[in-house]
Amino acid sequence: MAQTGCHRCPQLDVMWQKRGTNNWQQVQAGLDDIDITRVKDASDLLNFEFDIGIIKAKADQVRECHRCRRYFTQAFQIPNLWWKAYCRNSNGYFGCEDTTDGFNTWARFLIKHLKEDKINYEWYKLNVFVRWLFSSKQIVLIIFDPPPPIIERLPSPLLDEPDDKHLEDPFWIYTPLIEEVVRLQDQAVWAIRNQVRAVEREKMSATKPKPNYRLLHDISRHEIHVSETLGIAINTINSILENHKDFMASNLSVDATSNSPSKRIHQRLLFHKHMLDSLCHRSSSNKERLMNEIQLAFNTVAQYDSGISVEIGRAAQIDSAAMKTISFLTLTFLPATFTSTIFSMSFFNYSPDSRSWTVSGKFWIYWAVAIPLTVAASVVWYYWHKVFPPTLIGEEKRDEATLKSYC
Repeated sequence: MAQTGCHRCPQLDVMWQKRGTNNWQQVQAGLDDIDITRVKDASDLLNFEFDIGIIKAKADQVRECHRCRRYFTQAFQIPNLWWKAYCRNSNGYFGCEDTTDGFNTWARFLIKHLKEDKINYEWYKLNVFVRWLFSSKQIVLIIFDPPPPIIERLPSPLLDEPDDKHLEDPFWIYTPLIEEVVRLQDQAVWAIRNQVRAVEREKMSATKPKPNYRLLHDISRHEIHVSETLGIAINTINSILENHKDFMASNLSVDATSNSPSKRIHQRLLFHKHMLDSLCHRSSSNKERLMNEIQLAFNTVAQYDSGISVEIGRAAQIDSAAMKTISFLTLTFLPATFTSTIFSMSFFNYSPDSRSWTVSGKFWIYWAVAIPLTVAASVVWYYWHKVFPPTLIGEEKRDEATLKSYC
C-alpha cells in the first residue's frame, strides 16, 4: 500500500563525508518516496556511502508529524522518552543507550545571549541525537533547530578535526559540539560582564540620583539564566564523561592507553568541563558585582532622601522659632488691638457731658460684613496652596540640572 506523503514537514538538509576525504557533500532529502516498512536503520534512510552524516531537522515539526516521527524512530532507534514533553521543555540533559548494532547518545544545551542594546536577547538551543554503528563505525548526527552561530560553522570548520581512529569512539563528536557550547557560553558571560561594567562606570550624580532599577533587575534576570544554563551544562558534561569512561571500560575494541584517540577525547572533554567551571565562577562574580551595584543604588537614594529630610527638619525648626515669636506677639497685642478697634468704631458713642454710652442700632452691619469676609479669606487660603503648590525642597536642584541638560 502506498504511503501517505508528508506535506507539512520540509525536506531534510543532509550532509555527509567519506573517510579519507575532506570534501563534504550536501543534498536535500525528502521522506515522501521512502517505504517506511523497509527502514530498519540509518543506512536504509541515508542511501549513500558515508562515514559521517549530518541531518538538520526541525524538532517540533517532526514531533507533530506521525509519519516523520516514525521514520526517525525506526531509522535511528530514538527511544520514546526522547519525544516526551519533559525532554522538550528541559533546560539540558544527556542520555545514552546501547542498541543491537550501535550506540545512541542524545544531549541538549541552552545558552542565553544578551544583545548590546541591553534589552533584546536570544536563546540558543543545541539539541542533538547521535547514532553510531558499531560494525561500520559510521556516525549520524541529527541536529534539531541549530542556532545561527552553529549553522554557519557546520559542517566546516566544526567537524574538520576527526581522523579515522576517532570514528571508533562515538563520543568524539561531542568534543567539537561542546567546544561550541563553551564558545557561546563565553560570549554570554562576557555580554553580562560588559553590562555590569557599564553600570559600574556610571558617575555619581551631584543632584538627585535616579537609578534605572528596571535595567538593573533585567540584567540580573539575564544573569540568573546564564548561571542556570552554565550549571546545567557542567552537569551534562559530567554525565558525558562518566558514560564515556564506562564505554571505554566495557568495549574491549577501544584502545584506552595514554596515547589512544579515546584517551585524547576524554582529556579534551575534561578541558571543556574545566572551561565551563571557570565561566561559572565568572558568572557568579558578575552576579555579586551586579548585586553590589543594586545595593549601592538603593543606598545612594536613601542617603539623598536622608539629606533632604535633614534639610526639611532644619527649615521646620527655623520656621517653628519664627512662628513662636509671631504667635507670642499676636497673643500679646491682639486682645488689646481687637478691643480698641471695636470701641473706636462709629457704632459706639460716648458723651462726656451726659456721661452716657450709646450703641448704634446698626451695629449688626459690622457682623454682617466681617463674618463673610473672614469665611471668604479662609476659603481662599485653603485653595491657594492647591492651585499654586509650593516648591518642595530638593526640586530646585533637579529643575536646575534638567535645565542645564537642555542647554
